[in-house]
Amino acid sequence: MSVTSILNNANTGLIAAQTQLRVVSDNVSNVNTPGYVRKVADQVALSSQGVGSGVEVTRIRLATDRFLQAASLSANSEASRQGVRYELYDRIQSLFGDPGGTSGFFSQVDSIFASFASSAEDPTSSPRRQDALFKTQALFDESTRIANQIQAVREDADGRIQTAVESANNLLTQIEALNVQIGRAKVVNGDASGAETAQAALVDQLASLMDIRVSARAVGGVSIRTGNGALLAGEGAATLSY
Repeated sequence: MSVTSILNNANTGLIAAQTQLRVVSDNVSNVNTPGYVRKVADQVALSSQGVGSGVEVTRIRLATDRFLQAASLSANSEASRQGVRYELYDRIQSLFGDPGGTSGFFSQVDSIFASFASSAEDPTSSPRRQDALFKTQALFDESTRIANQIQAVREDADGRIQTAVESANNLLTQIEALNVQIGRAKVVNGDASGAETAQAALVDQLASLMDIRVSARAVGGVSIRTGNGALLAGEGAATLSY
């Protein structure tokens, strides 16, 4: 082996070591960064005519498990959906008061039946009739108040959905832009890990807004579909509407 070959081998080792150190440095500096995914530098031995000729870093990838990532996205989406649903149901339930209490809507209904029963026992009693009518009017007033509050909850839900749709469209646009950036880096065997990390964080945000299925593209980046299979990103960003 010539001196030139020896020096070339050593040079490839130094370049690979520098790349590995940069990757380790990124991982250590971002250990507490929310959404950061650890990077791994893959390297292979080089040879020429059966003789070792150094080492080369073939790619820098994210240390992710696709199965665990899919499970995490699904759980994130379900948790967000159930959290919003619980909040809205709790707001509506609170309008009716405690079912077992003495001042809620259902207590007023029971009170009306009791008043009518009392009035039926003595139809000639004006105070009993007035009490039944008063409680009936109070129940109607309370029903109107509850109906108005439920409408306010519905309008709030509509507003939240509209905001979520706008956010989802913005995220899809960013994810698709990163698909292009990642694809270009892959073509020249460049380092796309930074763009992939940013994209993973955007995908997590999208999963908190809607049920999605994510798969890796052969050319780099991701394809995103709804739970029903409609394509959202991967071949251009879809535009959602509400």
